[in-house]
This record gives sequence, structure tokens and C-alpha cells, in this order.
Amino acid sequence: MRILDLLKSAEKQLRAAGIESAHREAEWLLAAILQTDRANLYLMRERRLQKNERAQFEEFLNRRLKREPLQYILGACEFYGFEFAVTPAVLIPRPETELLVEKVVEMASQFEAPQIIDLGTGSGCIAISLAKLITKAHVVAIDISAAALDIAQVNAGKLGVGERIEFRLMDMTQTEPLLHDAQFDLVVSNPPYVLEAERASLQPEVRDWEPVEALYVKDDGLKFYRCIVDYCKKHLRTGGWVACEMASQRCTAIEKLFREADFREVQIIQDLAGFERHVIGQK
Repeated sequence: MRILDLLKSAEKQLRAAGIESAHREAEWLLAAILQTDRANLYLMRERRLQKNERAQFEEFLNRRLKREPLQYILGACEFYGFEFAVTPAVLIPRPETELLVEKVVEMASQFEAPQIIDLGTGSGCIAISLAKLITKAHVVAIDISAAALDIAQVNAGKLGVGERIEFRLMDMTQTEPLLHDAQFDLVVSNPPYVLEAERASLQPEVRDWEPVEALYVKDDGLKFYRCIVDYCKKHLRTGGWVACEMASQRCTAIEKLFREADFREVQIIQDLAGFERHVIGQK
């Protein structure tokens, strides 16, 4: 079967499985196997795949038809212009989180050599992007998952900032034994914020594949935000900033929590779709 025919067949199957971006995803899967870009596939459209290439494409396609995320199949995801390795051990970086990084970079300009901590680093996309964009920053990145930290360290090394990021295995709700008197200029976090009761409403790519511990809280949507506020009381310098991602339906409660903790300049920031997605505040 020619490449062009194979793409059409794959697109049809993906669309029947409920995948909206079926055309693009068929291209991405095949381009990854042939180690080329999507546009080049059409210059090769008359070519027929070798037996091993066809077998790998069928494997990738079948995984995607089971709604495994494309990023896990490819093993990579682009975030803020950088490529990150991703596995089912880490949350897939989202475009809306790029806005959080952008805001932290803006706030970091107030400090000559900012000390930054990323609470719940996952793939390291936030911590590593900040280290790349703020050349004098020193970053601490913590996570409860050893598997996630392994991925984050690989990403940091690949992107050339491994020496400027200190990775630590710890529970973000119990940081005291390891962080002691550490002080930071910026605290950033994309904590778990989806209620277990909301899980059924999510797309199968999220619900069935992404790590539970990175996504869900049992029944208290403010749990990790209270931990972050408590952490900032002890470890955020006066004049420093905190920035978090959040669920839009809990933005009022989270804003109230930050204001009651005496943060100044509390702001709710919308994502590109117009949803309240991030909260920031200054100590």
C-alpha cells in the first residue's frame, strides 16, 4: 500500500474511533516511523513501506485506536518550543501551562539570580523551561514519583540545564524534613486538581492513561493549594511570587484562599480558551 493510501486508511480508522485530529495524527505516527516531517510524507506519497515499517505503523495505529495518547506513543511532547520525553509516568505537558511559564519568567525579571522551586515537577517541563529561559536561575524541582523524576532528569540533561536544577524525591505536602530553612523568590506548581468525581467526564486519553497521582484529588479540590500556601509562608521570601495552575471551576475559592493568606497582587489569569487557569500572588 502506498503512503498516501495508508494515510487515508489510518485517518478513516482514527476518525471512526472518535479522534478529532485524525488526519494530523495519522501523519505524525507515520512521520515518526519514517523519521521525517509531516510535509515530506507527500513528497514520498508513492513509496510503499517496508515490512518492518508497516508493522510498526500498525502497532502505533492500534495503540492510538485504543485512545493511548499520541505523545506516549511517540515518547515525546513539545512544550514552550522544547522537546520533552514523556511516558505514562508523567503528565503530558499542556499548552495552557506555557502561559504559567511565561508569567513566571515575567515575574523573575525582578530578581537578579532567582531561586525557584517547582512543586510537583512531573516531566520537568516547567522547571526546565524556566532554567532555559532564565539563565541565572537556580531551580529546585520536587516530585513524589521516582519514575517521574527519572524522566525529568533525562529531559534536563538533554536540554543542557541538568547542572542548574536540583531534583528531589519528596511529597509536596511534607516538605519540611528535606527543605528545612530553604528560601525561594518564586514558587510555581501545577498540582493535582481534578476531583475523583470529575474523572468520568474526562477524555479517555486523560482518564485511562495519564498518572492518577498527577491529576486527581479525592474530594478536596483545595488540598494542594493549602499546602502551597503553607509552604509559601515558610519558604517564600517577602516580595517573592507564587504561581499555580488550577481548575477554573474552583478559581473563586482559590483566589479567596490566597487573599486570606495575605498575598498581595493576587490575580486570576485566563488561558487562551478564556478559562480561569492560573493564580498568582506576591508575599
